[in-house]
Amino acid sequence: MNSPTTASAVTELEQHLDLLSQSADVASRSLERIVSTQFDGCRDWLKAVSRESEPTDRLESHLDHSLQLSCALFVAQVSAFTDAMQIMEKAIADQHRQMLGRLGAQMGTAENPFKQALCVSGCSYDAVSKATRQVANFASNRFAAAAVSAFQQARDKMAESV
Repeated sequence: MNSPTTASAVTELEQHLDLLSQSADVASRSLERIVSTQFDGCRDWLKAVSRESEPTDRLESHLDHSLQLSCALFVAQVSAFTDAMQIMEKAIADQHRQMLGRLGAQMGTAENPFKQALCVSGCSYDAVSKATRQVANFASNRFAAAAVSAFQQARDKMAESV
């Protein structure tokens, strides 16, 4: 029937290699963000427990900083997830486009129900995937801000009662 040509096989291989390269870049950036955040937290706590820390440094300032770092770590993890989702969206969109091209070449008519169903499913997937990414980003940033705000308000209330 439709045997793949050498040119199409090379093109598909190049697309797969490009996808792998993008995935490696995302993984590298994500790991760098996560390790950097963890390093900052460890450095802060080592400073807090070392004898070299200044007397003006209070434990609660280290707790506050650690909470902010843990929120940054959470946001970094969610960012890694959404970056990976973007790569998957691109890969699925490429496969979708290839299937439409093959279906169009085989059937030849625009009124083909298979082609229409494929178009509707592609649009639905894009909408749901993008909405999921946006909700994940929004929720992670709001969650991180809420945790820091709650800690600061609790600290202020405790300072008022003392």
